[in-house]
Amino acid sequence: MHMLKSKSYWLSLSLMLSLAVMGMFYDILNSPDRGYVVLNSPIDQMLPFIPAMSIPYLGWYPFVFGVLAYLCAKDRLMYYRVLLSMNICVWICYLIYFNFQTMVPRPELTAAGPGSAVISWLYSQDRPFNCFPSIHALHSYLVMRAVLSVSNIRRYIKVLVSAGAALIIISTLLIKQHVIYDALGAIVLGECIFTIITGLALHRRRRKESKWTEGIS
Repeated sequence: MHMLKSKSYWLSLSLMLSLAVMGMFYDILNSPDRGYVVLNSPIDQMLPFIPAMSIPYLGWYPFVFGVLAYLCAKDRLMYYRVLLSMNICVWICYLIYFNFQTMVPRPELTAAGPGSAVISWLYSQDRPFNCFPSIHALHSYLVMRAVLSVSNIRRYIKVLVSAGAALIIISTLLIKQHVIYDALGAIVLGECIFTIITGLALHRRRRKESKWTEGIS
């Protein structure tokens, strides 16, 4: 409760607006104007189309921002690292979208049932481009990776966040919004950038500590 009254917490939390600013460029690249390729695999053809999975897919928004807000309260430095990683990764995604645009063929929406109205709305709002790597999978993986890296976060919280991230990543495949290469590419990209950012931060901290302890035996 004390944290919610902290000015520094809300100032730090406002940095999440950087993700919203980055999102403004998404629609500019979400088109077939530069040509596109279809990345598909036998695994994607075997996976069923489940419209109801559009609900956890849309749950990505509160999930990612909720976990970031939690990280901001639990470990401010980790929050900064993962937020920086997310912004860098999105820029890389945009460069890939511009130079290597991909498209995921969508199934015909005919059956009514749980999630049908949601998936129909989702398809109408988001064109089937900007697929590789998947930003949905990328951000879900990064916030999970950050939570797993914080030692003072309870195990059940880590399990819940991991389950939520996995569900969202799987949902991208089961509503045919992405293919497996999109998810795998996002995970590899996220892991590489997060590892680099974390490594640089630890190296800087060690250098700072050695500066003040140099010559002390």
